[in-house]
Amino acid sequence: MKRSLNRLVGFSVKAKDGDKGSVKDFLFDEERWTIRYLEVKLGNIFKNRKVLIPRVNLGEPEWMSEHFPVNLNMEVIEKSPGIDFDSPVSRRYEQMLFNHYAMQPYWAQQYAGYSGIASMLDPNRPVPSRYPEKVVDENDIDTSLRSFNEVRGYTIESTDDRFGHIEDLIIEDENWHVFYVVIDTKDLLPWSKKVMLPIEVISEISYVGRKATIKMTRDDIEAAPEFDPSMAVNEEYEKVLYDFYGRKIKV
Repeated sequence: MKRSLNRLVGFSVKAKDGDKGSVKDFLFDEERWTIRYLEVKLGNIFKNRKVLIPRVNLGEPEWMSEHFPVNLNMEVIEKSPGIDFDSPVSRRYEQMLFNHYAMQPYWAQQYAGYSGIASMLDPNRPVPSRYPEKVVDENDIDTSLRSFNEVRGYTIESTDDRFGHIEDLIIEDENWHVFYVVIDTKDLLPWSKKVMLPIEVISEISYVGRKATIKMTRDDIEAAPEFDPSMAVNEEYEKVLYDFYGRKIKV
């Protein structure tokens, strides 16, 4: 099922031995647009540290009770490698993290046989992944991880205008892939609304310019179906999106 990352931030988190905390952020892999880590605030002991929990240790969120189970004991989490809040998550740190959790790094997997996910815009054409064509990195930092809290708020740049911002990311909660980006077009009064775009219409993410470039015109975005955060992203709604974007975007 498709889920909102905005909705998950702030959920309570409980380790196997009962200690609670809260969801602070998610880190996603910009190369695959897949969630890799959950960032958690777990009590005063973690006040000045990032506490990252690999995706494989996450249980299924309990949406009604806003609870997020974690398949780890507090002692294991407390002894995880520390990292400053203002520091990027380097590949070297990730290796330390996987050593601590006795896990195989995700980048060690062989992607040669990766068949991709069917393109929303053409279901008969699999794409290598659902991510922007180009990512502008800053200062060649040794990391492929990005913060959801960082990207949320980036300005939207269409082919003919600049307006609004990224409001949310929609993930598939079975595989934690990012499928859609929700943008708030509030700068374009009087038709301000939220719209949900397939992630593949983003042609560029600039972490230097704090913007996302979308290969659509302002008029096309204005005409896009409105997104209601209170409604489920179900098959019926996705069909409406496919009908609209399939006509507007060529892949």
